[in-house]
Order: sequence, then structure tokens, then C-alpha cells
Amino acid sequence: MDIKKIGSTSLLCFIIILLCYINIGLNISGPANYESYKDEVILKEVKKRFPAINDLYRHSFKYVTYSTYNNDKAYVFDNDGKLVVEKGFNLEMIDEIKQIVLDNYGIENAEVHLGFGYDNIVFVVEEKDIIVLFDYDTKEVVYYFRGNLV
Repeated sequence: MDIKKIGSTSLLCFIIILLCYINIGLNISGPANYESYKDEVILKEVKKRFPAINDLYRHSFKYVTYSTYNNDKAYVFDNDGKLVVEKGFNLEMIDEIKQIVLDNYGIENAEVHLGFGYDNIVFVVEEKDIIVLFDYDTKEVVYYFRGNLV
């Protein structure tokens, strides 16, 4: 065997592996890091205007929105941090949705978030292999999916 052939083959293999890692880094972690950065920017922008809000929840259904609430109002913001919808809110509404989820789907202590779907605020329940969206005003199911959520 020729040493030059082994060396050049090894170098080419190393370059191919290096290019694969760079490609993975740019195409997978790059967009995820950008989305995380964008979420932080929107959170700062929204907290400037609404200092008494809780944590923002990023919801992607028809389009990406960010939702939050304080003691008496629920807010939904668009992808630029602009207010889309503002409605009256109280924590009993979350408890009511949790009870509906327990009664109908057998899920205890479900995490309930606010989102935006079908042109209205919705309550979002995402647990294991189920997604259910409940209309904010009527508490009726507007979207139901059961299966592998990836």
C-alpha cells in the first residue's frame, strides 16, 4: 500500500466528516438558535409594554403567536410582538379546562396554555400523544389530534 494514498484518503474522509458536522450545525441548530433568540426579543418587547404579564407561550397553529395572561386579561401577540387580541381572563377558566380534559380524556394535571387558532384565543392542551384546542369563549373543542407528535 502506498502511504500517499492512505494519507489522501484519510484527509478526504476527514474533510467529508467535517463538512457534514458544519452542515448539521448550520441547518439544525442555527434555525433553532435563531427562533430562541427571536422569542427572547419578543418577550422583552412585550414585557416593556405589559410588565405584569406571566411567561409567554409560543403557539404555532395557523401562524405563530405568543400568548400570556395576568390577573384579569389574556393577551395574544403576533410574530412581531404586536397585540392581536386582548380579552378578560381569570384563573378559574384554566381550572375549568383542566376538569374538562380530566373528564373527557382522563388526563390528570394537564398543562393548559393560551394559544390562537381559528381566529380566536384557544386553550391549548398538549399531553403525550394528544393535542386539543378549546375555544376561549365557548370551551368547545375546535381541534383534536391524537397520534405521534414527533
